[in-house]
Amino acid sequence: MSTTKITHTIKVSKLKLLRIQRGLKQSDLSDLSGVPVKCIGNYEQLRRDINKAQVCIVYKLAKALDCSIEDILDL
Repeated sequence: MSTTKITHTIKVSKLKLLRIQRGLKQSDLSDLSGVPVKCIGNYEQLRRDINKAQVCIVYKLAKALDCSIEDILDL
């Protein structure tokens, strides 16, 4: 009997990682940034590409998370 090891790679957005590191819920980030929760969720779940987001949205998120815009973009 042979065994097969299956490994899964899960891609997580930098935005989600930063939000969690700051101890914030999506609703908290929304309140701090003025960006709608649904929009934040779409970027975190990679349904929308944050690299193609409007600059003002990325700026607001970066300011609320106290980080640079480059820290949020998935480059």
